[in-house]
Amino acid sequence: MPVLAPTATLSRSATDFIKSALRLVGALRSGLNLANDELNDCKTVLNDMLDAFSAERTQIPAVTVQTLDQNQATLMLQPGKQAYKLGNVNQTEDLLMPRPSRIERVSVMYAASQSTPVELPMEMVDDVGWQGIANKSTPSLLPQVCFADESNAVFPDSVLYFWPIPTQANPIVLYIWTVLTLFPDLNSQFLFPPAYAEMLRYNLAVRLAAEFPCDLQKIQLVTKLAGEAYDRVSGINVHPKIASCDEALVGSYGKMGNIFTGTANRSFKY
Repeated sequence: MPVLAPTATLSRSATDFIKSALRLVGALRSGLNLANDELNDCKTVLNDMLDAFSAERTQIPAVTVQTLDQNQATLMLQPGKQAYKLGNVNQTEDLLMPRPSRIERVSVMYAASQSTPVELPMEMVDDVGWQGIANKSTPSLLPQVCFADESNAVFPDSVLYFWPIPTQANPIVLYIWTVLTLFPDLNSQFLFPPAYAEMLRYNLAVRLAAEFPCDLQKIQLVTKLAGEAYDRVSGINVHPKIASCDEALVGSYGKMGNIFTGTANRSFKY
């Protein structure tokens, strides 16, 4: 089995994916080319698919830790300000950066002395949790709660609400879903993590089968392989959480607790 060096990482263009996908479903013979209009139509389908995958956590290869905006300026809270627009459509947003599909977590950085900043995670609440805060005008040095409004009402921006209202300018840290990059043209080459190239190729083939005359006998097999490739990527991106028991319940071995036996050990022996 060959050892893969960094130079052997898969590199593909939009045209590579399109032609391969059409060959899979019998809509294009090997060695033949497509007209530019057909290629551009297929690129639209490919980018729509990537955009859809960006809304699914199982297809996101990583959660990005964001501390800077698109101009490399630190993301900052402002004294006395509770609501912050996040986006870059109007270029006047408070947090100037592309709107992510999801904001998972938010922290505030605090430094009693500038040499020792600490990251303080905030509690993330939904609209019901935000409604439950009776006095939303409470001021404080550091906010403790964040409500990320990502609804259609504020699209194409998002709005972050902080409580209590900060009285000091402190940096914040956003943990956001990494948006899958769309293909800007037909020929630029991109690198892909393991399993992604196959997943994109087979799933694109299923989508293009709805737009081109295809071999119906091939579509069933391609659809099956597309599902397997999708699940393979999902298995890479989903990281199971390790359960542990509270030390108050099982003693000093709490971090080694076994949820299946209800004991402080990982086996039945002790």
